[in-house]
Amino acid sequence: IFDALDECPRRHQFLELIKEIHGWKFDALHLLATSRDEQDIEKTLQDLVSHQVSMDEGLMDSDIRVYVSRKLKDDNKLSKYSAEKKETIKTTITDWTARFRWVVCQLDALQKCRSPHELKMALTNLPKTLYETYDRLLLGIDESNREYALKLLQWLAFSVDPVSLRLAVEVLATDPDAKTGPLFDPERRFDDPWDILTLCSSLVSVTTVPDHTLWYHEHLKHDQGKLTELRLAHFSVREYLVSESLRTHSKLSFYHCDKKLANTFIAKSCVAYLLQF
Repeated sequence: IFDALDECPRRHQFLELIKEIHGWKFDALHLLATSRDEQDIEKTLQDLVSHQVSMDEGLMDSDIRVYVSRKLKDDNKLSKYSAEKKETIKTTITDWTARFRWVVCQLDALQKCRSPHELKMALTNLPKTLYETYDRLLLGIDESNREYALKLLQWLAFSVDPVSLRLAVEVLATDPDAKTGPLFDPERRFDDPWDILTLCSSLVSVTTVPDHTLWYHEHLKHDQGKLTELRLAHFSVREYLVSESLRTHSKLSFYHCDKKLANTFIAKSCVAYLLQF
């Protein structure tokens, strides 16, 4: 199974690998690939495809309704609403011709409502597009956290290697553009690494993978044998961060991630960290 081919960073090489595997002609070999509609992918694989299923034209609507119903039932915060409010949430959100990712973000936002009034206002003012949703998430970042958030988003958007929670702690303790030169200050380390997850709500997700290193942070002792990795919550987040609409946004251009500038920042951060030794 090859999921999200359009998100593969080395797409051409990967498509060639699929063609090679298909050429083995094993009787018991079956390949399933998913992707958004991208011309190069369609052109490369068109002669290999025996069955094609389109997810357009509302075919995901039933899945979205199931997801929303399950979330309203199982989520600690959303499940406390009355049956009437749950039905209002479900009807309002699923009435939109929406992408699954858009729905996920709206439910994340509704979890933060502290009163019936806030819930009503949130449902009345739903963002129309996914990018508008991301705009609101960035606008919600506290002024004191802007620099931290930008550092984290740049690393997650352009780092070649996975970004662990441990690494993120060190990244946020660097100041590559300090007047005295690239600086790493241990005093800037977050006391609790998990606080990093509050910087970019809904834009960043976490996953746990096996860890074979011996070093761990004081607050991560309970995760010995495991490594917590941070990732952009969806490929569309990276597309948004490098988009022209964000670059020209009157209030949010600060968060635009230029590839050259981001890679320079990552390199300088590494230098700052190494200079401490």
